[in-house]
Amino acid sequence: MTSQVAFGARREATRIFGDRDAGVNEPTSTQVEAALRVLPSHGWTAGWTGRRDRALLTLSKLAGLPFGNIAELTAGDVTVAEGVATISTPGGRTKLHAVDDDLLCGPCALARWVHALDLTIVYPDGRVIAALIARAMPVTAESPHLCQSNNKITEVTAQVTLLPPIDQWGHPIRQVVKPIESRKLTRPSRTVVPLQGPRRNGSADSYELADRAQALERRVVQLIEDTQMR
Repeated sequence: MTSQVAFGARREATRIFGDRDAGVNEPTSTQVEAALRVLPSHGWTAGWTGRRDRALLTLSKLAGLPFGNIAELTAGDVTVAEGVATISTPGGRTKLHAVDDDLLCGPCALARWVHALDLTIVYPDGRVIAALIARAMPVTAESPHLCQSNNKITEVTAQVTLLPPIDQWGHPIRQVVKPIESRKLTRPSRTVVPLQGPRRNGSADSYELADRAQALERRVVQLIEDTQMR
């Protein structure tokens, strides 16, 4: 494993879905690493949102994916094995390789978040996932690399949105994907229920997808700014 984070990871396909997001002041690698180091990994709800934020920073700043691509990812689009995370988008595949520092390891960040999503399917009672994350050991630079472990998920989990919107309690907002003319969000639920994955056959609401992408972009900006204010 290498000792430093590789930004803008090498892609297996040169074509990507969409250009890099324009009009945004890109944070430096130092700023991104600083944000990754302070994100919480345990406690409820800090550990839940911290794991989601770490996955978001990994996808947007380490893998260099546009927010539009990130917004439409499902958990099944990410596979982690033998220290390598492979992220599949309509434009190709992006690979992230493990680094020694576990706080900066992109594959580990994705593995931990996908594992957390999988637990919400296996244990639909939100109190179970809350208790597990509340008691979890904090992630440190020397933590064991989850990216080297078995990271298989259930078929149901593979179909849920990788980064669902969250409510004011930090829980994913429940959503049922319906035809565009009748689709709407249900009331937020305090039970941890992942968002159903987006459809890629043209039935997904493009406006809704754009809103989610913009929300993810705003979250990244907030994370970087919050770190700088520390």
